[in-house]
Amino acid sequence: MVDEYKRILLVKGLQNIDDYHFRMLKSLLARNLKLTSKAQDKYDRIKIADLMEAKFPGVACVNKLIELIEGIKELEELKQNLRMEMLKVAKKTKAERTTSAKKSNQEETGSATPAPTTSSAQAPERGKQSPVAQNQKAQVQRKVAARGSVLQKGPMTVMVLKATELFEYESPDKGKSTMFHATVVTASQFFQVKVLNANLKEKFIKQKVITISDYFECKGILEVNEASSVSEAGPDQKLEVPNSIIKRANETPKIDNLHKQASGTFVYGLFELHQKRVNVKNTIYEIQDKTGKMDVVGNGKWHDVQCKEGDKLRLFCFKLRTIDRKLKLACVDHSFIKVVKNRGRTNQS
Repeated sequence: MVDEYKRILLVKGLQNIDDYHFRMLKSLLARNLKLTSKAQDKYDRIKIADLMEAKFPGVACVNKLIELIEGIKELEELKQNLRMEMLKVAKKTKAERTTSAKKSNQEETGSATPAPTTSSAQAPERGKQSPVAQNQKAQVQRKVAARGSVLQKGPMTVMVLKATELFEYESPDKGKSTMFHATVVTASQFFQVKVLNANLKEKFIKQKVITISDYFECKGILEVNEASSVSEAGPDQKLEVPNSIIKRANETPKIDNLHKQASGTFVYGLFELHQKRVNVKNTIYEIQDKTGKMDVVGNGKWHDVQCKEGDKLRLFCFKLRTIDRKLKLACVDHSFIKVVKNRGRTNQS
């Protein structure tokens, strides 16, 4: 599907931007793509598309283009067209997966389900549910039970407090995919959200009130995927959120309390980096606060993140694990680190 998004980026996007705005675009991308002045003059639309696809894989490359042309009146129609093209791809992908799942279930039913008796053949008619649908339901229930999540049909109306940038992660079933994290609140509680559908990025805007349906929940963490529904709340759907809830949502747990938590607990928060030790297979980021210290183990994408002592690390979806008889925070599939630079240290240097 990466090729589909690159096609949108190049054919529907860059090719429809005039020379003046294309030069402006290259200037805005200069830092991200490491473009020298000479490169900005030399590189054409195809070369820029290649670089953008490499830097912002999958749907992220189109989202980046939309972000850059935001507010340019002459390109407003182009922006809307890009969003429509992304929606078409998303619908096509969803339809293909549904068809594939049905085919797989039909094959499984044909090979594993015995021929029905007269009484069992009448059961689907009474319940309005075919054997295939029953197989699908059973598979979903087994999958959900295996990961400890519970499907919530919703709808639930929430206000978005914050959302991270898009980032790439490795999905066991789909390979490389793109996602982001968000924090949302209701009138009585807050939730951390893993949004596995990058097309929903524009829905999760700070202070926007949205309605979420067909999402999973596990231990207070929500998972929104391509089967979920997210829409902007209507003008009559107002949400009054107490300051106490917003304060709780923004709080970072104390490290001494983390040491008392059970292994397997997921942790979010902003922590000061005390020491960084880079090893061959992983990096140990030692975080600290007034109550104590704890090691954060980063590998893969989070091996040797560019940060220095005194910076702060905002951690998303890190898991408490006992490693070498010591409780540590370890990165998992959906983990994300945002580095907040110590400006005081920078100014002093």
